[in-house]
Amino acid sequence: MQVNNWQTLRLLTYNMQVGIRTRNYAEYFKSGWRHFIPPRHPTRHLEPVERLLRAHDIVAIQEADAGSFRTRSVNLLHYLAERAHYPHWHLHNHRSLAPVARHGMGLLSRYNIEDYECHALPGRIPGRAAVIYRLGTLKKPHSQLLTVVVTHLSLGERDRRRQLSHLHALLGNDEHVILMGDLNCETDELRRHPFLRERGFLHHREKNATHPSWKPDRVLDHIVVTPDIKIKAGGSLDFIWSDHLPVFMEVELPKTIHLEPST
Repeated sequence: MQVNNWQTLRLLTYNMQVGIRTRNYAEYFKSGWRHFIPPRHPTRHLEPVERLLRAHDIVAIQEADAGSFRTRSVNLLHYLAERAHYPHWHLHNHRSLAPVARHGMGLLSRYNIEDYECHALPGRIPGRAAVIYRLGTLKKPHSQLLTVVVTHLSLGERDRRRQLSHLHALLGNDEHVILMGDLNCETDELRRHPFLRERGFLHHREKNATHPSWKPDRVLDHIVVTPDIKIKAGGSLDFIWSDHLPVFMEVELPKTIHLEPST
């Protein structure tokens, strides 16, 4: 696969709902057993997801599984990385119901992950988390790293406010930041939070609804970037598989960021 120039990236965030196909509310009940009991072929249903991912450089995944009874011990992110040809990947198991389920989120990348940090987020119900990835190299003069944050925020607004504030503190002096994930809130709520307001995070102007995927009326999934990162295109994709639509964004990075693609 041809890799994009280092200065331009195609991003994607996707709540994959463990790859369970959901096309209407009735299927929540018809397919509910899949959250606990494995299908006969635990990866066959992921083929459309593999095709979706291949067109992107960096992908944030939520609601994967780190390998448990319900996936016949298959780590879904590892499987997708191999099938969609991502040389770099990482999954954080942030809520374990072992041996039945091991909830995870993570990153697929065509570029080297310099380091990462896994953080539990505050909330009334434990298990929410964020992973901070830093990509690029500092070997060249005046070079800087790209920070990519993957998270899945709580359902309650009070908890989300605390979680975003916690992220603000964790990021400290990180200058070039991309925040991706199922943030479980509308754009206006994000804009009101001091974290996004003070850092000047930007959305693509077309903030398409993402949930429920078959008749979306809520914008729950987001990609936002600091102002130094130029947004070229973006929006949701018409890919009705899980109960969330994926969101993509094409961005141009500052010339001080040097990503190293694998060959």
